[in-house]
Amino acid sequence: PFDALPLSAEDLKVLEEATTELIPDYQAATVNIQVGGGQGSGVVISPEGHILTAAHVVGKVGNSVVIVFTDGRRHRATVVGVDVRADAAIVRLDGKGPYKFIPMATNEFAKPGRWVVAIGHPNGYETSRLPVVRLGRTLSITPRTIQTDCSLVGGDSGGPLFDLNGRVVGIHSRIGVSNSINYHVPVQVYLNDWEELNEGDTRDEDSDNNSKPAPPRKAYLGIRGRDATGTGCIITEVSPNGPAEDAGIKPGDIITKCDGKNVKNFGELVAALKANQPDDEIKITVRRNNTLKEFTVKLGATEL
Repeated sequence: PFDALPLSAEDLKVLEEATTELIPDYQAATVNIQVGGGQGSGVVISPEGHILTAAHVVGKVGNSVVIVFTDGRRHRATVVGVDVRADAAIVRLDGKGPYKFIPMATNEFAKPGRWVVAIGHPNGYETSRLPVVRLGRTLSITPRTIQTDCSLVGGDSGGPLFDLNGRVVGIHSRIGVSNSINYHVPVQVYLNDWEELNEGDTRDEDSDNNSKPAPPRKAYLGIRGRDATGTGCIITEVSPNGPAEDAGIKPGDIITKCDGKNVKNFGELVAALKANQPDDEIKITVRRNNTLKEFTVKLGATEL
């Protein structure tokens, strides 16, 4: 495992060599997923064509999606299992294979401080490039989330988080305070529910054991974004069926105010949201095509 910061040029060389050796195989297993007008990412984890991705990328069980490989080949696939609460989904390629794949970790998982590689298709598939690679470290872990400093943007959702030992350890789920603090679904979620999800199970907020205490929740707007040029924050992605989309907010909008207070950057927006609770209604002011618009948004909820 690579758990420490490089302390010498030799340490840095070892880290670089390990990463460089693994990248071609990691990229070959990373795919673009197209469903409706949206795009995301995923990773092939078996020669039979099982793909891990995020639930918000592919929607409902039974949906037909298009899988685009790094060489441009397009294959049909079907959503076979969704865990909405964990934001986890399994898609299965309709062909016979075998397919290039990277296996899931089964005994040694991500842990704080460990180096990881995030790969995906930021802003969607492009024929002129391979899946984009980012190296970072694990910041914290809960049973349902991994937090890293790997920089991610719209289009990376559903893509893989790898360790440096040839295994998938997580799936990109949502952005944090900035696009360099992100949350991923631990591969353990897929392993624990593999039989149910692979056989067409759909899990939502009501399917868990009611005897378990509900996890703490925080307010959720349902966007990805970054600091805008000048002031405000520009929205790069709006989660399907999320609070922002339901209110009418669109990608490309620049948020300038939250509940009447000026928003200078993405960090200030996150700070403003933290002052609210799930189901609160807030006013979001955006600049769209040089016109200011105000939207009333009922905040959703996500686990801490």
